[in-house]
Amino acid sequence: MTILFNQTHAWVFLVLGAVAVASVVWFYRRVPPAAGRFRPLLITLRSAGLVLLCVVLLEPVLAFSRTVTDRPVVGLLLDASRSMAVSDGTGGVRRGDEAVSLLNELMLPRMARDAELVALAFSSGSRELDVDRGVLTRPPAFDGGVTDIAHGLEALGDLLASRNLGSVVIATDGADNRGAGPYEAARALGVPVFVLGVGSPEAGTDIGIEDAVTNRISYAGESVPIEVTVSSAGFAGAETVVELSEGGTTLDSKQIDLSGTGEEVRVTFRVTPPTPGVHRYSVSVPPAAGELSTANNSRVVVTTAMKGKIRVLLLAGRPSWDFAFLGRELATDRNVDVESVMRRSGSPISAVEGSPPASRAELFEYDLVVLFEPDWSDPLVSPEWLRAFARDRGGGLLFAGIPRERPPDDVAAILPFVFDADLPSSFREVRVRLTEEGESAPATRVAEDRFVNVDVWKALPPVRTFTSSPWSVRADASVLVEGHGPEGSAVPIVAGVRTGTGGVMAILADGIWRWKMMGDGEVDVYDRFVTNAARWLTARGELERVVVTPDKDVYQAGEDIGFSAQVYGSDYRLASDAEVSVAIASGEGAAPVATIDLEAVGDYYRGSVRNLPPGPYVLRATASLGGEEVGTAAGEFIVERFSLEDAETRRRSALLRRIADETGGGYYTPETLDGFPEDVPMAWTERTTKSEFELWNSPWLLLGFVGLMSAEWALRRKQGLP
Repeated sequence: MTILFNQTHAWVFLVLGAVAVASVVWFYRRVPPAAGRFRPLLITLRSAGLVLLCVVLLEPVLAFSRTVTDRPVVGLLLDASRSMAVSDGTGGVRRGDEAVSLLNELMLPRMARDAELVALAFSSGSRELDVDRGVLTRPPAFDGGVTDIAHGLEALGDLLASRNLGSVVIATDGADNRGAGPYEAARALGVPVFVLGVGSPEAGTDIGIEDAVTNRISYAGESVPIEVTVSSAGFAGAETVVELSEGGTTLDSKQIDLSGTGEEVRVTFRVTPPTPGVHRYSVSVPPAAGELSTANNSRVVVTTAMKGKIRVLLLAGRPSWDFAFLGRELATDRNVDVESVMRRSGSPISAVEGSPPASRAELFEYDLVVLFEPDWSDPLVSPEWLRAFARDRGGGLLFAGIPRERPPDDVAAILPFVFDADLPSSFREVRVRLTEEGESAPATRVAEDRFVNVDVWKALPPVRTFTSSPWSVRADASVLVEGHGPEGSAVPIVAGVRTGTGGVMAILADGIWRWKMMGDGEVDVYDRFVTNAARWLTARGELERVVVTPDKDVYQAGEDIGFSAQVYGSDYRLASDAEVSVAIASGEGAAPVATIDLEAVGDYYRGSVRNLPPGPYVLRATASLGGEEVGTAAGEFIVERFSLEDAETRRRSALLRRIADETGGGYYTPETLDGFPEDVPMAWTERTTKSEFELWNSPWLLLGFVGLMSAEWALRRKQGLP
């Protein structure tokens, strides 16, 4: 026990106390003789009160310290994922049940003699299990959708961070299929890890659909392939049928030979989505006698069927390389039907290749119109028709090339640029780069990775445009690509705008055909840009101000379901300060099973939810800006029964042995558990605990001071002293 003082200048208060006591003695020397017999008591009471006050001002603290011996703690981790429900243990019992029995019979009794046991069950998350007198309680079920060993180790480390952790025991089949590497997490604990590996080390009798893929985007009325990979083990010489169905109706089936050693067979189906929209196809094989797991006997694939071919009309005022290359690029797309109309250079006005639309109704039969440097003095199509084509019909317009003359009012009203100066006669070459809006715009997103997308655009060869820009950008338009010359000034090259129910884009430069010849070898920028622009321009209706998509169409059981959303303000520019929430339900009109708030990440709002049971789901996103609702968006996704837990049924011995070896522990199986050490290395530790009691902050000191001074005052009054 030690008394400490918080005041650094304690001597000052000691001097004050001495002065106070001396003053009290001097004061009571003047007390009348009649009260003389009480003088010592009065001096004592007042002096004690003043000394107590000085002690309080010193802020004394009473400190205690003692040595504590901590018993070691053994942390237990039990895999509760659904692969532990496979019945290939000794005598055909479930892996999880065998693990609990072996722990309770052979491992934990030896450890419980010298240590306290703390247990967690883990899969994608973790939960604590009871351990009573060295007996581990079996978890309610082995049904976790994934196995994350690293998360289990980290959770155990956090739980026992302030305890004397002596060692760790893990019981699992090693089906680690989520999260960080388990080796680093095991080493971070700083104690030996003993691993009990359960399950058969060999591939058991099983038939599984390893993979099923198809085109995410397809077109109604056109055939699309579905590639299926089936593996099998323990069924040498047998046959089975792979079935393809939609909505419970069987569409096709194929017979395959099964294997006894885990070999794979690939099967290709072809389907033709009859109507636009989302189509979900199920691929399955019937359960076979003796299979370890039937959860991997079916998979789901999804394709979104777009409407049939896009009709495109190319109009050119003269021949050009840009016209030739763009027309050829669109013609190679089997989902695009291209017709070209071109005025031959140097020919009379009547010399036109192709047949331009003779009426507004004929023009409205197309989905996209591309104009290359039109002659507005005698256009191939009426400017008034073009304006109505975009605003009323909802078609897409693409203007390409350096303009040779100012457009008429009907066309100028729908362009993303405003011509506010005379057209220059001189030209220059500029290199292009994406604007901030262009980095996320669907038309200019030619690579999935945003940074790669920026780099491939920077690597493109230059294009030709005016030396000075005669146009400015409309307030409601989005500049996607800029040109940068040697002097560093930026000039808009590609811009888009929604007008009425249609879309309009302008490429005010020559030489974009060179993008086809050069650029990143892995990304055909020209092809993807042309395709993306055509899709964006032919999207019907107003641009939705709220867009939400799940990261996938189909999720495996136990996977995190991620969502991305974008919100546009009233000017149709991306908003980064919106509030976005997503409600998830099992069907239209059903009550939400989960609701999450998305967080802003760059141009997107992102969030995720986990542990949804298998089945189809619908989602609805709601966004607001400044407390005012912007709009809603809907989407769909599926959680299938298959998970990574079902992909492989054997025990992963190599992974488990490495965890044990790198931490100085040991790896054991049901067959070798008799070699488990009798005395597991664990140490008792001593630590010093300290506790402090603030005397100056105690109410008893205040009561003591008030009591002493009150007693002195009462005695003085009783003796008639002032």
